[in-house]
Amino acid sequence: MRLLKPRFERAPINPEFLKHIQRREKGEDEGAMTSRYGYIPHPVTLSHLKGKKLFIRARSEGLPSSYDLRKQGRVTSVKDQGPAGICWAFATYGSLESCLLPGEYYNFSENNMKNLLAEECPEGYDRPFDGGGNIWMSTAYLARWSGPVLAEDDPYDPASGNCNQYEVKKHLKQVIYIPDRVDSLDNTNLKLAIMNSGAVSTVMGFDEGYYNEKTASYYSTGGFPNHAVCLVGWNDNYSPSKFNTAPPGKGAFIVKNSWGTGWGDNGYFYISYYDMWVGIENALFSKVESPDKFKVIHQYDPLGWIASFGYRKNTAWFANIFTAKTQEALGGVAFYTAAPESSYTLYIYRDVKKGNPRSGTQVKKISGIVEEPSYFTKYFASPVTLKKEQRFAVVVKLTTPGYNYPVPCQINIPGLSSKAHSEPGWGYVSDNGKQWTDIYSIEANASICLKGLAN
Repeated sequence: MRLLKPRFERAPINPEFLKHIQRREKGEDEGAMTSRYGYIPHPVTLSHLKGKKLFIRARSEGLPSSYDLRKQGRVTSVKDQGPAGICWAFATYGSLESCLLPGEYYNFSENNMKNLLAEECPEGYDRPFDGGGNIWMSTAYLARWSGPVLAEDDPYDPASGNCNQYEVKKHLKQVIYIPDRVDSLDNTNLKLAIMNSGAVSTVMGFDEGYYNEKTASYYSTGGFPNHAVCLVGWNDNYSPSKFNTAPPGKGAFIVKNSWGTGWGDNGYFYISYYDMWVGIENALFSKVESPDKFKVIHQYDPLGWIASFGYRKNTAWFANIFTAKTQEALGGVAFYTAAPESSYTLYIYRDVKKGNPRSGTQVKKISGIVEEPSYFTKYFASPVTLKKEQRFAVVVKLTTPGYNYPVPCQINIPGLSSKAHSEPGWGYVSDNGKQWTDIYSIEANASICLKGLAN
């Protein structure tokens, strides 16, 4: 009997992304327009993570009833996005800059991020210079080493648009994707992230009718997600009476906004634990590295993670075949994981043949666990030497517990990522690590989100 090939399937599309497309077609989605909001949903959804506990080792420490990063000197100044829909870039850097404090102070350029991710630039999304975005876009920009650059090198101008590049000050090492809350009191993941690392980028739905200007407080029971902000603390005893409409219970997060210090409480406000939207699409831009550590990046995914694929089980193999640009020392790899406690085995092969990433000579094998769903970088204790023009493969066997789509991919979606491009022979997938299929033959212009880092 002839055995059928395992079916390689794409994960379900984020329903909020589909709703956004429908609203945009009707001209109803303010978050997609140039405004003081600017969040737009992405096709990737991590809704399967709801209820998952992160930061397990830190949970025994206990949490105070209130906490404020401002009192710890661990937030940078409030900025003003003006009339451009760039809240997502400010939320990204609000998190990253906070995570570097108090040891390092930086003021990074949201202007450069918004510009280089625009449709006018070679590696941009289908969005204008002043248009909406999300953390998946900002992660892609940082992960491909387009930034961060300093705000003094590329100052913010909401009306500007160019593709200028400047000196990059850090290289991204990790972004942790914190699960959406199950309910209004499912806040331990967010609190631990704030207290132990720094500000968390999150998404909410902002509607002026729900905002109490006198108390700088917000509690909504409707609308849709359209704004990205930073959570910088909390108060479990924050009174329900301070909101326009009293929520069912006490408690609020302290939020850093990007509408200048003249808005709210010097640029900050309180949002109820019981708000309908707060605490979705949470990201902690937790770790960066000196740009001197690696000088060469091998990659086929400048637009980042746009879709996930798998074989109807939580384990899959994926690989990229690269060619060394010069004499190099391969010292690390980077990829995305979509579940806590994901286990991986990483292989490096030299002198591989086209069509088979596990041909040639195996020169590295490493196994490990990625504790949080994240953009993850693994450094080697000893680098792999490569000759100029030598073909090599980075191969990963990844298990994502509870999630049957372990393979992170960049794909071409008209109206979102039409610049996504790939070619046959770049990336491969496998059910068992023995028989390999070119990802291009499954979906044209799809590429694997898997990078090699070298000197």
